[in-house]
Amino acid sequence: MKELQDRILKDGLVIGTDILKVNKFINHQVDPVLMADIGKEFATHFKDKAITVVTIESSGIAPALMTAIEMGVPLVILKKQPSKTLHNDLYQTEVTSYTTEKHYELCLSKDVISENDHVLLIDDFL
Repeated sequence: MKELQDRILKDGLVIGTDILKVNKFINHQVDPVLMADIGKEFATHFKDKAITVVTIESSGIAPALMTAIEMGVPLVILKKQPSKTLHNDLYQTEVTSYTTEKHYELCLSKDVISENDHVLLIDDFL
């Protein structure tokens, strides 16, 4: 997507050899017009598919939500830890954040997704 490429060139910051900081338009400050355009692009690409849009809290929510809106489907958010309202009958896995090097136990209630779902996982850097 040309608009995203242009924005990365304008506002992206390379840290070291393997991290691209996108705080000015996806993570810390969100460009809603760009996120809406990203959502339209994903929706167009997957328009003929039965997709469940999934993201990990929190930075992936903006582009994933815009995609879900465009596709007319709910957004499923993987939580980074269990809670008082999310503690039974879960899918769980441990992941390590590439940028923070912290470990998280991703949780997803089994009642919001099934083994028949086709998942489109959208993260903060797509």
